Amino acid sequence: MKNTRFRMIALMLGITMSAISFTACDKDDDKGDPPTIVAFSIANDNESATVVFSEAVYKAANQTGNLDKASFLVTIAGGSATIADFTVTHTAGTNEAVIGLTLSGIADGNEVVTVKPAAANAIYNAKGAGIDAAQSKTANLKDIGIIGKWQSSGMNVAPLLIYAGIDSVYANFKGDNTYVVEAFTPDGSKTTLTGTFTQQRSVVTGIWNITVNQSSPTALTSVGIFQLSPLSPISMKYEVAQTENLLLLE
Repeated sequence: MKNTRFRMIALMLGITMSAISFTACDKDDDKGDPPTIVAFSIANDNESATVVFSEAVYKAANQTGNLDKASFLVTIAGGSATIADFTVTHTAGTNEAVIGLTLSGIADGNEVVTVKPAAANAIYNAKGAGIDAAQSKTANLKDIGIIGKWQSSGMNVAPLLIYAGIDSVYANFKGDNTYVVEAFTPDGSKTTLTGTFTQQRSVVTGIWNITVNQSSPTALTSVGIFQLSPLSPISMKYEVAQTENLLLLE
């Protein structure tokens, strides 16, 4: 009887020890798959790019930290423009990061931008799994033409505008093909012109055609040409003439 009870106790202990050995596990087994880069796109004005990850990401393995410049490698190949600098905007726990691009030179659309993690320990998911350093995506810069912010003052202002009392002009041609032009007189008075535009390269190398459809303060259409100079700072020669809604005097 005593031997029987001893064997039963020993058997129960063996079952208990077996159960313990089966339930033990390594913490790393719970991390699952690491995050991946699923998309990379560049804005129409070439001023920023968006990186999209497969899940929420962090700078540190403990679910903290916004991704920053040290989290990425951003390179460019081909074309005419180069990357002078870049910034990173990201909120910890989200799956998108915006890379601000500072370019040198005039982009022609042949530039291929590559983004990748700076290292395997640069980006983590919520479970602490680090991204594969071999992850990368590419996108081309846009052939943006006139898109950007421009200013003209002093002797650079067109003679007709000077004759009309204008001494400086500030123009913002946006990536959504809208524009805002502000013209100032010496006493600080401002006239604001808004509308839309279309542009395309002409058959002449370096020359672009442009059509400007002004909506405010009056509706009118102008067509013309412009040429960009890659010298630093980048400059532009711009000539347009009104073609619709002309005021005819008899």
